[in-house]
Amino acid sequence: MRVRNNAVYVYHANLLDRCDARTDLKSGDQVRVKNLYGCPPCNTMGHAHVVNVITGEFIGLVHCNSLHTKANYCEYLRRTIARMEQVNEVKNSPVVWASKGGQA
Repeated sequence: MRVRNNAVYVYHANLLDRCDARTDLKSGDQVRVKNLYGCPPCNTMGHAHVVNVITGEFIGLVHCNSLHTKANYCEYLRRTIARMEQVNEVKNSPVVWASKGGQA
């Protein structure tokens, strides 16, 4: 995903940012992409510098695929909740219990 300078995104770490975390960001944190003086611009080698939305304080360098629009992040959360509800329904189903040695 390509990001734009001065745009606000929601952070949700991809595998690269999970394995080699250089920030203390948590999933769901809002950040602003910023082109810093003397540094490569955003999207160079798939990375972007992020700052605090309110204070403008530098947070760190993250992968562009870890940054999502608010609409995309909300859709991801809806899909995750729906998937969890399906798993819970299957676990509580009598068919599942009956298949484990006839216990009901």
